[in-house]
Amino acid sequence: SGLRNVQRVGDSFLEQCRSLVSADLSNFAKLESIGGSFLSECPLLETIDCNALEKVTCLNHNFLRGCCSLKTLANIYGLRNVKFIGADFLKLCCSLTPIDNSVPGYECLSEEMKKGFRIRFTY
Repeated sequence: SGLRNVQRVGDSFLEQCRSLVSADLSNFAKLESIGGSFLSECPLLETIDCNALEKVTCLNHNFLRGCCSLKTLANIYGLRNVKFIGADFLKLCCSLTPIDNSVPGYECLSEEMKKGFRIRFTY
């Protein structure tokens, strides 16, 4: 609960948490900007709920990069205000289910987020 008023997290926040399986981001409702390598290289992370991230406008480089067990980004509509996506967005998340217009909330996303998902899931 100590993170409720945080508006920005810097680089490497929760990076390389080798035994992290899930991340509760519900206290990040005021978060606007996420630094590089946010939750990256967390090999056991399986799901993340994006619902509370509705004020986030910037996802810097290596967002969730290398989370090879990540299967789901729940409530993606929480990312609807993102206007900038850095390099290596979701890179090496080989277990992640494709996110496209069949996923609830996709239509609410910014064009930048849709483009990011299209690039990530085009093989």
